[in-house]
Amino acid sequence: MRKMDFLTSLYLFFIFVSLYVSFLFMILYFKNKDDIYRYELTNELPTLSVLIPAYNEEENIKQTIDCIKEADYPKELIEIIVINDGSKDKTLKILNGIDGIKILNKENSGKADSLNKALKIAKGEIIATIDADCFPERDAFLKMVSYFKEQKVGAVTASVFVKNKNNLLEKFQNIEYAMIAFGRRLLDYIDSVFVTSGALSMYRKSILIEVGGFDKNNLTEDIEIAWNILSRSYKVKMCFNAKALTIVPDKFGRWWRQRLRWDIGGLQCIQKYKKALFRKKYDVFGLFVVPFFSSYVLLSFISLILAFYLIVKNSIIEFSFFSSSILNKSDIFRWENLVDLTPTVFTFLWLFLIFIFLFFIIVQFRIINKEQKHINYNFITFLFLLIYPIFFPFLLVHSTYRLLIGKIQW
Repeated sequence: MRKMDFLTSLYLFFIFVSLYVSFLFMILYFKNKDDIYRYELTNELPTLSVLIPAYNEEENIKQTIDCIKEADYPKELIEIIVINDGSKDKTLKILNGIDGIKILNKENSGKADSLNKALKIAKGEIIATIDADCFPERDAFLKMVSYFKEQKVGAVTASVFVKNKNNLLEKFQNIEYAMIAFGRRLLDYIDSVFVTSGALSMYRKSILIEVGGFDKNNLTEDIEIAWNILSRSYKVKMCFNAKALTIVPDKFGRWWRQRLRWDIGGLQCIQKYKKALFRKKYDVFGLFVVPFFSSYVLLSFISLILAFYLIVKNSIIEFSFFSSSILNKSDIFRWENLVDLTPTVFTFLWLFLIFIFLFFIIVQFRIINKEQKHINYNFITFLFLLIYPIFFPFLLVHSTYRLLIGKIQW
């Protein structure tokens, strides 16, 4: 029997993993669809320290602090610590004019180090971290803190949506953030939430200290800290009802730099925790989270390889046909070149995969818009699905190159 060629193997692997993940999320949704928005409040409220790292945030820092001050959380139980990470603009001057906050002024050393320094002076039993350009809803703290009634819960993250939705890139990110929030909610049902968003997350202080705080060497401290907590058999939960708005990059260059940092940080996490891959002693973290995240990276590379191969192959074939047609003075144009409708197993698998994906997108949008309208069904969604995913494999290649040559910076 002839051995399966390399390209066919890539096709099968790509389709198998994609179908596996699609069916997994579909099963999680249908099994828990009546529970998506469920949450419980508690009357036993712990003390809460809100840490806000800030570097050159003169435009947004006051509004962020105002949102926190207006939160539906007992004022005697909450403290706000703002870490001025060596800002060169008017951030410190603005902070000095705000009452009721603690200011930790330091030289620029990065977000993770800022959080670690603030952790040493924080008095709260629960630590909340919020980016300086994010704006939590009033009831977010109350909804999130209730999860800590379970002693094994080490962290809780929230749903993050986009505040600035003006140009096409910002609208694309709005759709993306909504999809991320819904996906994390489903992963919560199998204890596999692998990111505690920097926009708004909470941690049990004792566990933060136990794991050594935030990793200063990782570009995505919010991914690494979640992996660190999960690797020690604690739980990371997702409160879908707790919402925060964030300001996203408005220009492609800024977006690309942000995503480079995200990808490099993710690759750093795979490097650091590769020992947990398929190791039973790490529970769901080793048996699902690390393989799941690693599969995403692998699938991105495979999709790029397949696309490059097909483009080169078809270009060579078309060039040969074109050259031959000129030499033989035959027809240059062929209708069958435009669309290949020959049915194959792969054709049906691809169509089935696309159908599941589109169905799941519609389900997500309906659930997300159930309580608060964040997504509109319009032409922007179509463009998002058509254009936006194309950039991610190239981002991953760029990130991998940067990591390999040691060009790792914020």
